[in-house]
Amino acid sequence: MLLTRTKLPFLAALAMALLSLGGCSAPTNENAPYTVSNASIRTPVAGRTTTAAYFEFTNNSDAAVKIISVSSTAAERVEMHTIIKVDDQMRMRPLPEIAVPAKDKVVFASGGNHLMLFGVQLTDTPAILEIELDNGESIAAPFQQTRLN
Repeated sequence: MLLTRTKLPFLAALAMALLSLGGCSAPTNENAPYTVSNASIRTPVAGRTTTAAYFEFTNNSDAAVKIISVSSTAAERVEMHTIIKVDDQMRMRPLPEIAVPAKDKVVFASGGNHLMLFGVQLTDTPAILEIELDNGESIAAPFQQTRLN
């Protein structure tokens, strides 16, 4: 899903509203069909515009869904990736989609499934993560910036 200039102000306002509710995670309303938590984006290394991001997606509904696309106000392009072992070496591979069973969650974390962000430009405005599902629904959550140790 491509972000247009008309969507950016809306998503920035949404981020501010979500952040004002307390913390840097999407609301964790138990009655919501889907929740996003622990969304974080690594601050890119100086001079670079590529970085990784992570989150947890919980499917509270009674039906399985698939995450089919992810975008962000902070990046020109976002790809879902995973790490797999190939010939005794760990390799990063794109994920075209990821299934989330009913009443279950998927974790995007370092060393496993994760997001790769390209053309990253972080500003004082909170970056938004937008997750598109195969059922047509989209879920937005603010990213918290983290630095590499």
